[in-house]
Amino acid sequence: MAGPDPGTEASLIGAAVTMFQEKGFQKTRVSDVVSMAGVSQGTFYNYFKSKEEIFRHICNGFIAEVQKLFIERTEHIFDGDSATEIRKNVLATIDELFVIYMENLAVAEILFREGIGNGGLFKEIYEDLLSIFIDLIREQVEKGVEKGFLTTDDPGISAVFIFGLFERSLFYFLLVRRNTDLKVLRDMLADFILKGLSLKED
Repeated sequence: MAGPDPGTEASLIGAAVTMFQEKGFQKTRVSDVVSMAGVSQGTFYNYFKSKEEIFRHICNGFIAEVQKLFIERTEHIFDGDSATEIRKNVLATIDELFVIYMENLAVAEILFREGIGNGGLFKEIYEDLLSIFIDLIREQVEKGVEKGFLTTDDPGISAVFIFGLFERSLFYFLLVRRNTDLKVLRDMLADFILKGLSLKED
């Protein structure tokens, strides 16, 4: 018996992303997805149990990429022996975030448009994303404070501010106002974060 076909699964995922983006999650039906993918409804259920499951699969793939970047990058985001080195690390992190968002714009739009205003599955996925990244950022803010480069009364609250700045800014400038100069945006984001954390200049 033949196993799952990666090509069919990719077609279903691509069709689901398109339909969720065009119609919204609530209004999209499995029949819409299979029609666009050019497969039968029975084939869909060989790969996914429901539209909720394929949505979770799509979002988890995007989250895994961003999480990998945050784990690799935020481990060293406030590393360095000078304010110049720290700023360079922050800029590099923002650059890589831009790349991931640009490569996954449709999925990012679905997650942040649908996920914030709905409960259930959306709330679960969004809160998981939030807690993972805020913990990672908080740890690195604490590291910067310990080294004497940064100042904040509460690293946990600062981490929430930083995450919100990244998330809302990327959503707005990459998905709503798409003609923004990304280099200018990157520099302003870095300055806003580091000045907000009272980076001590060289």
